[in-house]
Amino acid sequence: MHYPLKKLPPQPILKLCISLAKKLVPGITISVHTDKQSFFLGNMSASKIVRADKPGEEVDITSHNIKEDCTLFGGEFANGNITSRRRRKILSDPAKLKQYKFDTKTVYTFDFYEFIADITSWTLPLGFVHLDLETILGKQPTVWVGKTGERYIWQGSLIHKKILSDQQSLAVVEDEDDDLIED
Repeated sequence: MHYPLKKLPPQPILKLCISLAKKLVPGITISVHTDKQSFFLGNMSASKIVRADKPGEEVDITSHNIKEDCTLFGGEFANGNITSRRRRKILSDPAKLKQYKFDTKTVYTFDFYEFIADITSWTLPLGFVHLDLETILGKQPTVWVGKTGERYIWQGSLIHKKILSDQQSLAVVEDEDDDLIED
């Protein structure tokens, strides 16, 4: 079910934010003035860190020290000297992106750390103001989808505890690490 965004910032601030997002994340598509608002960006052009490893040689994702390594993609990446910034720029071009394929024999690691949204407080910190995401998104979750061509291959949702109803909140338990666990 889709719910329209509401209480968007004034038009000049919204235009500035969209312009800044397009500079920070090449290849992002933002549509807020349509019936179905959306934000689309490719994993390969949006991820802070991307790795491709042979099974058994994959990185320890709990190390908090994941290094970019796209050499297994071949092509421009084969020599291993392309930075994550350069990779994002290269793969934000759909024509270049089509040159690279994923396979089921390689272990892929994506680091989506993003400083633009603070998901712990459910806000967009814009320096001079913190926009409450609940005000903009309402009670709907943020949804991520994996897509190849026109085919969807996975979907994930981020539901902040602020947007859960009291009834739903009773079904959520916090563990010692403050992670949410669904009953």
